[in-house]
Amino acid sequence: MTAPILPHLRIVDFLDAEAHAALLEWALANEARFVPAQLAGGMVKPEARRALVLRDLGPTADLLDARLREVAPHWSSMLRSTPFATSEVELELAAHNDGAHFTLHADTYASAQAARGDRMLSAVYYFHRRPKRFAGGALRLHRLGAAPGDAGLDIEPDDNSLVVFPSWGPHEVMPVRCPSGAFADSRFAVNGWIYRARG
Repeated sequence: MTAPILPHLRIVDFLDAEAHAALLEWALANEARFVPAQLAGGMVKPEARRALVLRDLGPTADLLDARLREVAPHWSSMLRSTPFATSEVELELAAHNDGAHFTLHADTYASAQAARGDRMLSAVYYFHRRPKRFAGGALRLHRLGAAPGDAGLDIEPDDNSLVVFPSWGPHEVMPVRCPSGAFADSRFAVNGWIYRARG
C-alpha cells in the first residue's frame, strides 16, 4: 500500500493588508542584510538549497509569533498530529530569486536543535510584489519514504497564503524562474517552525 501524501492545511489571506504590506516593505528595505541560506550544521550548499535568508523580521516578528502560537493547537488537531504545548516559534525570512530551490528534505534534524526541543509543525507564509514577476517555486509535498525525483503534490506560492504541515514530512521547493534577477521580484516566504520542549 502506498503511503499518502503529507497531510497539510492551506490558509488564504493569512495576514491583513497592512501587515502584508509592512512585511514586504521590510524585506525590500533590508535586502543588503540577507545572506545565503545554510543547511544543518551551518553548511552553504547551493546545489541543495539556494536562497537568501534573514532571521530578523522586524516589526512583523511579534505578530507572526503570536499568530502561530495561537493557531498551533487547532492546526495540530486538524492534521491529526500529536498534541503539544508550543515552547518556541522560530522564524526565517527567505528570498528566492532566479534558480533558487531546496531539494528533498524534512525540517527535523536530531543534533542541531536538541536544546531547543522538537520541531512539530512547519508553516510557510508566501508574499510577493504584484503583479508577480517570477514563476515556479511551488512547495512539493511528498509521501513518507519519497526519493528525489518522485512525484508529489505541488502547492503554488500564492501571495498572502500560508501552508502548514508536520515538520517530519518530506518536501522540497521547486526551482524559481525570475527573469529580471531583481531582488524585489523574488518569491518571498516566511519559514516558521513550531516547537515543543523536550521534557
